[in-house]
Amino acid sequence: MAYWIKLTYERNTYVIDLDRVAAFCYVQNGRISFSLVDSNTAVIVNQQNDPATYQSILDYIEKRTGHTLP
Repeated sequence: MAYWIKLTYERNTYVIDLDRVAAFCYVQNGRISFSLVDSNTAVIVNQQNDPATYQSILDYIEKRTGHTLP
């Protein structure tokens, strides 16, 4: 079952299936980044700028992998 999120990044609105993201990069300063499928676009989600999407991604990672990030 797909896990979709909607976010705005660089003035564009994306609806992303997180199940299709190959890898997430977590940086301890409160950023999560990932690349879109079939694209060179890297999306960076910041905890301060978009807390709801940031938390959705953290929840998804924990649900799928069992790993919790600070």
